[in-house]
Amino acid sequence: MISEAGAKMNRQNPLLSIIFVVAFSGVATTQAQDLGRQETKSKSSGQNQRAANIEKIVPEVVQETSDELLRRTITNLSEQIDKLTVEVKKMRQDAERTSTVMELLLLEERLTRIEDKLDSAMLTKANLDAQETDIQRRQRNISQELMLRGGALRREDAEAAIKQEFLRTLENIRIQQSVQQTRITDLQAQADRLRFRIETLRRRVERIELKTENQTEKQ
Repeated sequence: MISEAGAKMNRQNPLLSIIFVVAFSGVATTQAQDLGRQETKSKSSGQNQRAANIEKIVPEVVQETSDELLRRTITNLSEQIDKLTVEVKKMRQDAERTSTVMELLLLEERLTRIEDKLDSAMLTKANLDAQETDIQRRQRNISQELMLRGGALRREDAEAAIKQEFLRTLENIRIQQSVQQTRITDLQAQADRLRFRIETLRRRVERIELKTENQTEKQ
């Protein structure tokens, strides 16, 4: 339609035809520019929208990956802590067993020495008892004692001297007996305490070994 109008005007007035063409070209150019700007704006808006969507998605993915990594790290640390706890417990048990066994050996050695001393003291006490018995027997046989010694000019003086000698000997023997009896009592008390302690330590070692065996079986 516009072309027909232009043709008609071209026939009527060449100048108006030129003006019409120029005006039409300007309008067409303006419309084309507007259309280009709209397309550019639409493309830019679409790109911005896609970028925004990507920005929304990417942090979520990163956050999810970080959470999973954190969970794995915590799990690994927890497993390592559990293993370390077991190792520390085992080390403590080994250290306790070692110290207990060492104390047990030392006490057993000490008990052996005390028992040797106790045997020696009891032997000494037995010898003193035998001496006391012999002196008492000789006291009851002063006449025989005088004969064994070859007699004396004055029997009464000799008997008195022998009796005094026996009394001094018995007194000395009894003092030694008292000393040895005190020593025996003290050594027996020490031995009893050591035996009780040794038995306690033996039971402790048995419990530690049993506990270690059970833990080894569970592993």
